[in-house]
Amino acid sequence: MLILDAGNLLFKKENIEPGTPLEISKKTAEIIVSSFNKIGCHAFSPGSKDFAAGLVFVQNMQERATFPFVSANIQDSNGSRIFDPYVIVDTESVSVGIIGLASSFNHSEVYVRNPMEALAEVVNEVDAQVDVVVLLFDSEESDVSQLHSSEYPIDLVVRSRAKLQSGDGGNKDIPVYSCGDRGKYIYQFDLNIIQPKAKFLDIAFYEKQISRTQQKLNKMKQGNLMVDLRTLYKDEPQTLKKIDTYESKIESSRNAISGGINTISLTKHPLDKTITDRPDILNIVDNGKAEREQLFGPQLPDKILPGHEGHNH
Repeated sequence: MLILDAGNLLFKKENIEPGTPLEISKKTAEIIVSSFNKIGCHAFSPGSKDFAAGLVFVQNMQERATFPFVSANIQDSNGSRIFDPYVIVDTESVSVGIIGLASSFNHSEVYVRNPMEALAEVVNEVDAQVDVVVLLFDSEESDVSQLHSSEYPIDLVVRSRAKLQSGDGGNKDIPVYSCGDRGKYIYQFDLNIIQPKAKFLDIAFYEKQISRTQQKLNKMKQGNLMVDLRTLYKDEPQTLKKIDTYESKIESSRNAISGGINTISLTKHPLDKTITDRPDILNIVDNGKAEREQLFGPQLPDKILPGHEGHNH
């Protein structure tokens, strides 16, 4: 099992009011990193919001972290990479290459190189060493579109900088997932690998296609699910064509699922009251919050453990 974060982990906003608000946010970021150390994160790709307290603070958090910070295109003012572009992790006899990337953003202390150019320099190098390539991408929609039009050997993308949650990875060659920007879900990806280097099929996309199309057919049955549609609409050729289209879509989706070589199954876990807190993590959070209150006074109730929104796991 790998635990990954696609960026905007440390702060809620790109700009935080200086003084006490910033110091409170920095203390919260320290709690987050300490919690992730205990959880066992395998890679984190910094996003635009993570630099809200400046480059030095991010580097301090990197030193505090026991997990790697990765980014192929975030550079310092001299044009040198600040982080390693990728990390390779072996798990359950599978070698996984994890690349970090960010769409362009403005910050006085860092330079964000064109993400597609930076990715082109490292992706084949990573692919040659691993079974699976995962991209952690703090991305704009335009860069996701460019990624889809590329032929990069990427098996899975987890993105941040997107407000909407994705229920599947789509039907493109590269499945792309967003957990939204509210930090209310953890996405679990189960990969079934039969043939290394073969493309991954997103099962959730085709299951959704089947479900939605079947609902349309059921609606046409006018409340009688046992009725034969071709008999019901025998005198309506246009409706019969629509029925053929729907049934063909269901069949092709089922064929895609059954013919998938490597597959991805997605499970969304809501971070709600049904989640049982780990005592060791809760202890880190409670101690950190107590220290924060001692320094800065009582805070508003934390909405999301540990008092932060914007995780993309």
